[in-house]
Amino acid sequence: MASVSGDDEEVVLNRVLTAPNAISFARLLLVPVFLLLYVAGRVLPAMIVLTVVGTSDFVDGYVARATGQVSVLGKLLDPLADRIVIIAVLVAYSIKGTVPWWLSSVVIARDVIIMVAFAVFERRGLPRLPVNRTGKRATAALFTGMGVISISVVLKVSGVASLKSAASGTRAAGLVLLGAGAVLYWAAGFLYAREIRSLLKSKPGPDGSNRA
Repeated sequence: MASVSGDDEEVVLNRVLTAPNAISFARLLLVPVFLLLYVAGRVLPAMIVLTVVGTSDFVDGYVARATGQVSVLGKLLDPLADRIVIIAVLVAYSIKGTVPWWLSSVVIARDVIIMVAFAVFERRGLPRLPVNRTGKRATAALFTGMGVISISVVLKVSGVASLKSAASGTRAAGLVLLGAGAVLYWAAGFLYAREIRSLLKSKPGPDGSNRA
């Protein structure tokens, strides 16, 4: 079965078993593999796994649109996978001191608050909010920042003096991008909060009256 969603009348399937969803599930399964490898000090294999995870984030969306397999589960699973990847990578990098804990905590706290809030509001019958532009930019900045930091990690363990000397500057650039992403992340969160507040005000009360 399928439904029509959005202004461009996008067809959204109710199927679970689709190629994009399989890619998203595989991406989630690779997250603990990356964590174990990186924390164990096996940096290069961990970076290879992380590259696959990051690449698949773009692949599943492209496949969904190209094959007409956009699904209800996929719309939920893709952003959830993004959040889990971001949290896992930041925790791994903070454990090793690559990213300061305070910066990771700022990003992770926002993710936890948003995920809990969305779950609560969905149970109350509010429509699921689409990802806003600020949120997309924040996610792009965070993923780019983590990618740059990942490059710095590889440079650091390369064993080549010239590459190792570039690791510090590359890491600093990655941290700047992460910081920018964190600011945008919270800005997007406030925009979500404003939308949710509007929805709560416009939702009819128990007596059928408008709460606004």
